[in-house]
Amino acid sequence: MSRIIQGWQTADKRGKKSNRIPPFAPSKNEVGLYRKYVLFVKNDPNLPKRALILGATPELRDIAIENGLESVAVDVSKQMMEKFSALMEKSGNILDKRIISDWLNIDFPENYFGIIMGDASFNNLATKEDNESLAYICCRVLNKGGFLILRQVVYQSDYRGYMDIQKLANDFHNGKISWADFFMEMRFNIFKDKIYDAKLCQYDAGKAFDLIKTLADIGQLTADEYTRIDTFRNNLKNSVYLDMDMVTMLESNGFKLQESFNDKPDLFFKYLYMLAFQKA
Repeated sequence: MSRIIQGWQTADKRGKKSNRIPPFAPSKNEVGLYRKYVLFVKNDPNLPKRALILGATPELRDIAIENGLESVAVDVSKQMMEKFSALMEKSGNILDKRIISDWLNIDFPENYFGIIMGDASFNNLATKEDNESLAYICCRVLNKGGFLILRQVVYQSDYRGYMDIQKLANDFHNGKISWADFFMEMRFNIFKDKIYDAKLCQYDAGKAFDLIKTLADIGQLTADEYTRIDTFRNNLKNSVYLDMDMVTMLESNGFKLQESFNDKPDLFFKYLYMLAFQKA
């Protein structure tokens, strides 16, 4: 079976500064965790002062550069690289390196980087097999003792979330939950039984957005609400692991979990985990 090569279709919308807010960008506390490990690399004479960024995430690239690390951002989409680079504070810095490539085709020397950072990067691969391949590549190009820091969407088995569309809409309309919470529950939970294959750990984002449109068509979402949700549309097949299965996969590929972090109190953080690993 040939690989599913995916690319973003919404660079213009996602590249707007007004959209760089949680959950679509790391929160202040999440940025702090990335920075914590960048500083470990900065201050460790045994680690290369290079950071591999899986994607074009501007916040991660700025963190690396402001601490003297060469930032090597790799993204399959030229548009996303251009749009997100324009949001950086350190864009064009001598340490700002950019490569347009599929992550599974990158070819760096072994032990080349002191840290690898990604924001939902493994999520954006289509299959568990692709996740395994990327984990292997990350381990190969990361120096021993270096760090892999990820922000991932996961499903928690002990969190049910909203199951009723009308209650979700009513709670949002009555100010009981934020728009970001409304978006994440709509995006990842309401149609979970129709869009998620737990065995494959695969989530069909395109189908999810199509189903959300049906709510607008029958009046359960206003036109403005649907337009705002659709701003973040993509048609990816996402890999979304259950609970800590992501940790098990990465630890089987040469990494050791150092800490996990789940920000709060917003509901959308029920789906977002920070995971910090060190190469064993």
